Amino acid sequence: MANKTFDLKHQYQLYLKRVGLKEENMHHVQSKETRQAFMGACGQMLILLRDDLGELEESKAIETMQDMINQVQNYFMKATNKMN
Repeated sequence: MANKTFDLKHQYQLYLKRVGLKEENMHHVQSKETRQAFMGACGQMLILLRDDLGELEESKAIETMQDMINQVQNYFMKATNKMN
């Protein structure tokens, strides 16, 4: 693949960096399950974007994507606050 941006293995590595994980520090079961969860979520989001978001008018699609981004941010902010 010429463009790494769209390579899900590359995106997985970016995700690990974003959440502060390193595969070499993870138990092999944790690494396997994290990768499976990541790929499963990617698959679900790709289908959602293709089948559902693609049906919306452009401005509504942008608004909907922003709402989904906000939901993810809120989830991680709450999870982080519970850890502190």
